[in-house]
Amino acid sequence: MLALVAGGSRNRAIATALGISENTVKFHVANLLRKMGASTRAELAGLVRG
Repeated sequence: MLALVAGGSRNRAIATALGISENTVKFHVANLLRKMGASTRAELAGLVRG
């Protein structure tokens, strides 16, 4: 999921790719943001890319 978020995929596309609901994606993205100390998806992507 982190790779998909970092790659710029939207929640709906991530949900479809992983076979889960959009709400589940939102839950996990929020947890990723918190754990990585990022406040936006763009910041998270930057952290992943280094």
